[in-house]
Amino acid sequence: MTTRNLKCPKCKVDMEEGYILDKGGSEQLQSRWVEGEPGKTSWFGVKTSGKEILQVTTYRCRRCGFLESYASQAE
Repeated sequence: MTTRNLKCPKCKVDMEEGYILDKGGSEQLQSRWVEGEPGKTSWFGVKTSGKEILQVTTYRCRRCGFLESYASQAE
């Protein structure tokens, strides 16, 4: 994950790095970006096999709460 030094486009103050929590059943996971259109399956909800999947890092403005998210390739 690449750490970015971002300024809020609204307030011009530093933004802090974090992530958006996804909950499913008893699991708590970091949000992920999946390429293409969602394809439904009868067993697992959304088909993801064969698609690129990236973790999403989200930055939050400390002043106004504005969120900006990135799904960057692993380095």
